[in-house]
Amino acid sequence: MRKINYNLAGTRKIDARVFALIVAIIFLAAILFNSITILNLVHQQRQNRAEKNEIRFSAQKMEGLNQKTLQQQKEIDIWKKTWNRKLVFANSLIERKYFSFIFRLDFLEKVCSGGMRIRQLGIVNEPAGRMQMTINALAQNELLGLYKKLLPYELAIANENQSVENYQANLSFKIKD
Repeated sequence: MRKINYNLAGTRKIDARVFALIVAIIFLAAILFNSITILNLVHQQRQNRAEKNEIRFSAQKMEGLNQKTLQQQKEIDIWKKTWNRKLVFANSLIERKYFSFIFRLDFLEKVCSGGMRIRQLGIVNEPAGRMQMTINALAQNELLGLYKKLLPYELAIANENQSVENYQANLSFKIKD
C-alpha cells in the first residue's frame, strides 16, 4: 500500500479576493437577516400598539357603558322609590277610605218605610262620614218614625217643609261602618 501525505499548508493559498467576497456575502447576509428581524420586530411593535390602543378604546367604551348603566340604575331606583311612595300613599288612601256604600244603602232601605221616597242622597267618602238626604213622606207619622230610627246616628234636621199631600225634610246623620 502506498502512503499519501498531504501538506495542506504548503500547497494551499488563500485568495484574498475570494475570501473578501465570501466575507462580504456573509456580512451582507447577516445585515439582511438582521434588517428583516428588525423590520419584523417594528411591525410586531406596531401591531402591539394598535392592539393596546384598541384595548384602551374598548376599555374606555366599556367604562362609558358602565357609567351609563349605573346612571340608568340610579334613575330606575329613583323611579322605583317614587312609584313605591305613590303606591304606599294610594294603598293608605284605599285603606283609609275603605267602606261599603252598599251597607249604607241597605241601611237606608231598612230604615225607610214604603211611603217614603229619597229625592237626593249625598254620601261623604269617609268610613264615619255624614250622609245627607232629602226625603219625601206621605204622612207625618212616617217621617217621625224615621226620625226616631235615625236618632242614635247623630241626626240633624236641616229643613222641614209641609205641602198639601207630602212632607219634605233635609236630614243629616252619621253611620259608622
